[in-house]
Amino acid sequence: MASTSTNINLTVVQLDLVNSSKSFQAIHTKYDFGNAGLREFIKQIEEIISKAFQKSVKNRDIKHHLTKIETPMADGCRLTFESVENAYDFVKIFSQSIDERNQKTGIDQWSFRIGAATDNVNYDPSRINQMVGNILMVVKELETGAFPGWLFIDETTYNGLSQDIQNKFSQQNFTNKHQQQKNAWGCPIFVNSNVESQPQPILWNDVNRQQLISILDDVFTEEELQTICINNQKKLKGNPYSKIQGNTPSARASYLVDYLIRKRLIDDFLDILCQKEEYFADLVKPLLK
Repeated sequence: MASTSTNINLTVVQLDLVNSSKSFQAIHTKYDFGNAGLREFIKQIEEIISKAFQKSVKNRDIKHHLTKIETPMADGCRLTFESVENAYDFVKIFSQSIDERNQKTGIDQWSFRIGAATDNVNYDPSRINQMVGNILMVVKELETGAFPGWLFIDETTYNGLSQDIQNKFSQQNFTNKHQQQKNAWGCPIFVNSNVESQPQPILWNDVNRQQLISILDDVFTEEELQTICINNQKKLKGNPYSKIQGNTPSARASYLVDYLIRKRLIDDFLDILCQKEEYFADLVKPLLK
């Protein structure tokens, strides 16, 4: 019998509702809504995903067995797209729909983690698992590693986007479930419109990250940075310098910056340094805009 499998390049998107377990537990137990309540909750997510998907593929020439909602999940789903542009359009439309929902008075705020990756998959319509490929594990890793409200993508997906969209992304670091350090291109994709003057996260790309490390090297000795970390453990949620690796002071400063960015503690750390040293505050100011 001839093989029915083919290798196809696809962009895979996976999204997951932040704190969904807590929400499901509240519906099932706290509010005593039971499974029927869970069904209604999940139905709302399904409808937003479905409408965003249909809108994203409208007027596009697609193969419906390839560009589709591939695996529904209670609190999200996995989708596949024949083009990077279509995948990004879906994410943009979906996030806009969630933002509109969140503007309603007295409603719980939803936020999602989203991952996207592009690579080859083996497609076989005769099998239960029609799509098989390492990319499915990669996209799950990106979705799990993404900050709440962010989209994390791999290098191939990033390279497939237009320049104006690429400019919205910055390189980010995260730790996977095996405690391995991973990199991704990240972009905040959701906006909570009910929060006025919500500060936007600084996008630490390679250029301003290297500038920050250089400024640290110029202004502070390694001993001073160690002391600052030790003296501010409450604000920094422990002593970040105890996590540092590297054979030189510069390498250790680089690791420190990466660690603080990954743990979303870099803003608190810079605030401490700016209050301690006015010269540092003047030098770092252009990076904080």
